[in-house]
Amino acid sequence: MTDMYRNNNGFTIAQIALGFVVLFLIIITGYIVNQHRLKPVTKSVTITTSKSPPTTQKATLEPLISGSNWDGHKWYITDGSMTGVIQGKPSNVLVDQNGYLHLRISNNNGLYTAGELFSIDNIGFGTYQWQIEGDLDNLDSTTVVGLFLYGPQNGVGVDGEDEIDVEFSRWANTLCNGACNADFTVYPSTGNFNLGQTQDDFTVGRSGQTITTARVTWTSTSITGTIMNGLEPLGTVANVIHSWTFAPPDHQARIPQQPLPIAMNLWSFEKPPTSNQEVIIRDFQYKPL
Repeated sequence: MTDMYRNNNGFTIAQIALGFVVLFLIIITGYIVNQHRLKPVTKSVTITTSKSPPTTQKATLEPLISGSNWDGHKWYITDGSMTGVIQGKPSNVLVDQNGYLHLRISNNNGLYTAGELFSIDNIGFGTYQWQIEGDLDNLDSTTVVGLFLYGPQNGVGVDGEDEIDVEFSRWANTLCNGACNADFTVYPSTGNFNLGQTQDDFTVGRSGQTITTARVTWTSTSITGTIMNGLEPLGTVANVIHSWTFAPPDHQARIPQQPLPIAMNLWSFEKPPTSNQEVIIRDFQYKPL
């Protein structure tokens, strides 16, 4: 009877059937695995019927908030009254993804506002340097770029004292009868208001160049201001556009002698501009003596 269930090779019918079942399972398993590997990976898609615009990438410009840090110092941002004929607005002081500081004069519904900030700390003798991006040759004639030290902001002296300025402006075409577009200005130390300011007016001719380095070296006896073309590192002097040194014999009276806060602003002299204005401060550096 047993031989009836064997084929010519000696295998039973049950063994042959089991072999076919195993082979079938192997083929099916391979097919499933292969299909899983070949199936493309897709990301889930959210479909919305809302008419609201889709979420966009986060803005690359963010307002600098009073009390926050930029370039190693904490800052107070003017909100309201400031020098000039328009008020300061914090939204005109911004920082981009590169860490560059943007100062703006902007028109909102016919009302122009300006940008201004002061360091919360006071800083003493040393070298102060700003690297600026902007067409300083072609600002509106009433626009002023101010890079300066200003004691009265933090209670050092009164207005007209304890101030050292680098300013780019045509001052409504009144500077050098319209021929100059920049100046260095020094105000006397505390208690010497009656001595008045000392000023050097000059022309910054850029011929299309838009990167400028402005530097002030302040000691107890002298102040040297230097304007250079391009990005110049501290410790080097090159590509000089203009330089001026103020070293009066009565330096204790005519040169500020106390630590002062740093200030930067973009504002309007006598009347608002005819269009929005902007300069970018790429970097500020300070090196003590």
